[in-house]
Amino acid sequence: MATLTLDPLRSLSVAQVDLPEGELLLDRVAASVHSVLSAVEPAHRASERRREARYPYPYPIHLTPYGDSGRPRVERTFVVIGKHLSEHGLDFYCRAPLAAKRVIASLDCGKEGWIGLVLELSWCRFGRHGWYDNGGRFLARVASPLLELADQPRVA
Repeated sequence: MATLTLDPLRSLSVAQVDLPEGELLLDRVAASVHSVLSAVEPAHRASERRREARYPYPYPIHLTPYGDSGRPRVERTFVVIGKHLSEHGLDFYCRAPLAAKRVIASLDCGKEGWIGLVLELSWCRFGRHGWYDNGGRFLARVASPLLELADQPRVA
């Protein structure tokens, strides 16, 4: 087993960093962060066409696809990363396109435990960082199939 030790960070003075005169280190850091944000955010946002509020939801979501018999395939449950949540649907990131048209999305409600929401997937697109954006609308609330799983769901 390896041990990792971290030495205390030395604070850098402006004199230790090669900067043009008058430019502060933090100004360059801030400018770099703005460059990163401008690369991932569009310069012009289209007007919002949705009628309801969406909330950022960057948390794991467990998806259980339905089988041909119309019953949930609990053993096929996998984990995706949420993007936005609204009262009538959600969108999320997944490493591969999904074949299922309907899934049960299991969301953690803290003390209430897991809830299951039937999600009809209506769109999928490939994103620029190698992930697929997916989304759909909620059809019903059901019992979460996570209660039936003995082990942890796997990542798709």
